[in-house]
Amino acid sequence: METILSRLLADMPQTRQILKLLFVGLILAGLATALMPIHGIDLSNGKDKIVHALVFFSFASLLDIATPRSFWCWKLPLLLSYGAGIEILQALTPWRSFSFADFAADAIGVLLYWLLWKKVLHRFIAHPNG
Repeated sequence: METILSRLLADMPQTRQILKLLFVGLILAGLATALMPIHGIDLSNGKDKIVHALVFFSFASLLDIATPRSFWCWKLPLLLSYGAGIEILQALTPWRSFSFADFAADAIGVLLYWLLWKKVLHRFIAHPNG
């Protein structure tokens, strides 16, 4: 079953390049957002952990579609390094702090994407890694 996404990726070689640029842009926007002071945002009850997981789920899905590189050898280390780097940079600012729980939520988002891909999505979306 051919999907719109698989046709788009097959018919337009520049699509992967556009997706890579989108990924880099979103990563930079995420970095800027993560380092901004926060005022008046309710972070109680773990709401921010859900946001972390959703953002990293989205990063993982975009990166996975944008490049055929190995998920475990390239994409997972890249995304986890990015998450750890943000936490380290936040520790260096006077208005933010390092949070292992935030990093764990980032990792959970990436792993949830992988599980969803492995169990469901691979049946519907053509992917260079099978």
